[in-house]
Amino acid sequence: MGSKLCDGRLAHLPLLLLLVLQALLLLCSGERTCPHSCRCEGKIVHCESAGFSDVPENISVGCQGLSLRYNDLHTLLPYQFAHLNQILWLYLDHNQISALDSRAFQGVRRLKELILSSNKISQLHNATFHGVPNLRSLDLSYNKLQMLQPGQFHGLRKLQNLHLRSNGLTNIPIRAFLECRSLEFLDLGYNRLRALTRTTFLGLQRLMELHLEHNQFSRINFFLFPRLANLRGLYLQWNRIRVVNQGLPWSWHTLQKLDLSGNEIQTLDPAVFHCLPNLQILNLESNKLSNVSQEAVSAWISLTSISLAGNVWECGTGICPLVAWLRNFRGTKDTTMICSSPKHLQGEKIMEATRNNGICEETDYFQTETPSPTPDFIETTPDPTPAPTSPPPPLAPPTTLAPLPPPRPQPLPRPTFPSRVGINPRDSPPQAPPSLRSLVVTQPPELELMSFHKVVVGSVALFFSMSLILTVIYVSWRRYPNAARLLQQSSVVGRKRRKKSPEPEQNLSSQLQEYYMSYNPAATPEGLEVLGNGTGSCTCISGSRECENEYTCPRPLPGAWLGDVPTIH
Repeated sequence: MGSKLCDGRLAHLPLLLLLVLQALLLLCSGERTCPHSCRCEGKIVHCESAGFSDVPENISVGCQGLSLRYNDLHTLLPYQFAHLNQILWLYLDHNQISALDSRAFQGVRRLKELILSSNKISQLHNATFHGVPNLRSLDLSYNKLQMLQPGQFHGLRKLQNLHLRSNGLTNIPIRAFLECRSLEFLDLGYNRLRALTRTTFLGLQRLMELHLEHNQFSRINFFLFPRLANLRGLYLQWNRIRVVNQGLPWSWHTLQKLDLSGNEIQTLDPAVFHCLPNLQILNLESNKLSNVSQEAVSAWISLTSISLAGNVWECGTGICPLVAWLRNFRGTKDTTMICSSPKHLQGEKIMEATRNNGICEETDYFQTETPSPTPDFIETTPDPTPAPTSPPPPLAPPTTLAPLPPPRPQPLPRPTFPSRVGINPRDSPPQAPPSLRSLVVTQPPELELMSFHKVVVGSVALFFSMSLILTVIYVSWRRYPNAARLLQQSSVVGRKRRKKSPEPEQNLSSQLQEYYMSYNPAATPEGLEVLGNGTGSCTCISGSRECENEYTCPRPLPGAWLGDVPTIH
């Protein structure tokens, strides 16, 4: 029995040795999976700057991240990475890659990040990325691409970041990004794009940041971007843009940052900023702006940062709306805005030049007077000093003008309109004592206009309401005349009933009043005869009146005393 057990154990010994040998081989192979000149950290393999001219072959099958940056790769062959079916990210930037086979990335469906920047790729096949449907980030920047295929990004529905910066792209195919429904970041900067179409960004409803800087645009119409309903930042700096307009009246509520610096813009269209109610950061540096209109600055209602340096500002009265707005603005702003004209103000800062030379004095001071029944008019004292040829800083009379404090409470800039002059001081009521005097500020003209508009709108609304009520009554009368007649009759009957209702109460009260009749028959036989005939002189006595007339007195009851007075109830 024991010999049989020993024979059975010996029979399984070769199998056990074989299993141990396979385990040792696996361990040895695991140690050899890290290529020479590479650094392996678990399932991550780093082979940067190792001089590889081809992809190493002895990379572990379970590799999830491979970096081949800064090498000498020239070509990617078909199924080059098919044996790395677990890989999640692949860095191939800063090589010499100029040719990619359309099947180079077949077999790596789990790949989520692919970096091919800083190579020499000049052309991509239409199906190059069809084998990586789970791709989240694709970087093709700093290559030599001159065009994109119409279906270049077909199937990349999970792509979130696409970098195409610094290529030679001259146009974008129609519906090129239609399949990229999850795209949030798109970089097309530093190319040669000249124009865009309404279908260029079709399908990018989740796009949040769009870079179009350093291209060759000369005109931008916001009508091209209505499909970018989730865009937060638009970068258009350093193009050749001269005109920025809005094709259709619509509101872009999501846009918060707009960069238009380094262009050739001379005027700002107020309609552009009216369609951006939530714009927070605006950069207009290095353009050709000489002034900004009152309508344009009034549309900057939500800005927190603005950059205006490097323009050709003309320090005349046309700059006053911008100066007034900047004095009220409490966000981040430039302090290096320099006057370009006129000559005697060249090189001076705009804020100082306008203040020192009295260019925008209406916005520098506010006027005061004692309270009066007409606070809209302010009495001013004319300055007896004549204006010299080169105007020095204006001297403000101490009794009527006072310097405006730097922070103004008004959210909107005060327009630079001349102050309204009041009536003759002799016709005004006597002034209050100096201790009771207070500062009175002229009501801004736009508020007066707003009040007038409210009055007009209210009057029109009241007129239309009364007209509507009268129209309804007239139509009802014409359409249902019988109903109106019945209604009138019912109202008349109701009034008659209300008039007749007090009579029963009066009758009832009169009935309830106790009255009696008294008579004084003579003790002669004539009196007996009178009583017997039932006629005679009776006296009616009630609680309200007393009368003596000829009445027919009732016959006395049998058995009654003649001297008794019958009482009638």
